[in-house]
Amino acid sequence: MKAEHLVIPTAPYTPESLCWSGDALIDWVSGGIRYGLDGSVADPSIRYGYRFDAAVSSQDGRYAALYEKLGTKAILLRDGKQVRELNRSYYHADAYEYPIALHTLPNGRTLLAHCPEEYCRLEIEDAETGERLTRRGDDSPDVFHSRLQFSRDGRFLLSAGWLWHPVDVAYAFDVTRALEQPESLDRPQDLELGESFLEIHTAALGARDTLVVWCSGVDWDAMPSKKEQPEDAAGFGVYSLTERRFLSMVPVEEPVGALMVMENHAVGFFDHPKLIELATGRVVRSWPGLATGKQGSSIIRGLPPQPPLAMDPTGCRFAVGTDKGIEVVRFTVP
Repeated sequence: MKAEHLVIPTAPYTPESLCWSGDALIDWVSGGIRYGLDGSVADPSIRYGYRFDAAVSSQDGRYAALYEKLGTKAILLRDGKQVRELNRSYYHADAYEYPIALHTLPNGRTLLAHCPEEYCRLEIEDAETGERLTRRGDDSPDVFHSRLQFSRDGRFLLSAGWLWHPVDVAYAFDVTRALEQPESLDRPQDLELGESFLEIHTAALGARDTLVVWCSGVDWDAMPSKKEQPEDAAGFGVYSLTERRFLSMVPVEEPVGALMVMENHAVGFFDHPKLIELATGRVVRSWPGLATGKQGSSIIRGLPPQPPLAMDPTGCRFAVGTDKGIEVVRFTVP
């Protein structure tokens, strides 16, 4: 897989967040400054009087949400203008990343997933109207939802959060089922793991129905390869959500961190970007001079601030805000 590395100058600006919008990157936290891959810059001169430090957007860039990673406040924008304020529970909010994600369906409707009332109660809303689409009466299980992500086709919604004391976990929900049967959001299904408890530190939805995970506590005897591995070896696995089984699980020797999945490879962002082969766990290329932080869980209290990072698995590219500007790595998939 070939890779191209380019730098977009941003002076006199310093990006505070990055989201892809076509062939441009938008810094919503800094007021919607738009950086083109050709070096062009457009500043709408909007400034927000709050501690927002991250943002997510819908695929078409029409909707965006600004939030404070370790806070309780967010705002939703449509076409760069504020629609409404959003909130989450204060409970341990200063320890783990704010849960929020956006996705536009083929019919043009944009969904907002977040936890507006309780840390453990995942909800899906109509972003345009604010209508709660997943109202239900039952209690929700004691899961700290975080790092929400919709699959590329909107079929699944991933939550990669934690349980007390703390233990990293990940759950994937069928979005259509959740809209028809909202109570399904309160009945998360564990992955079929063998006899051991699998702690999932990071996860990302891949193509079709696949989920890629970096984990510990692997029952290697229950994995497809059935090869002998050290009991404490960390695992890097591909799981089929429809077949409910691991398609592969291989050991990895170094932390993987946040994930971006592209066909037969993934990029792990712990410390610096690493291109990893899914089938073997082998690092085939890395960028040690490009710092991307030490996040390996939804719990990030005590870690140095993460640099702005924008992933585009569909476009096979990512961008990182650095002291040089915005550094973009683009892949050519054979």
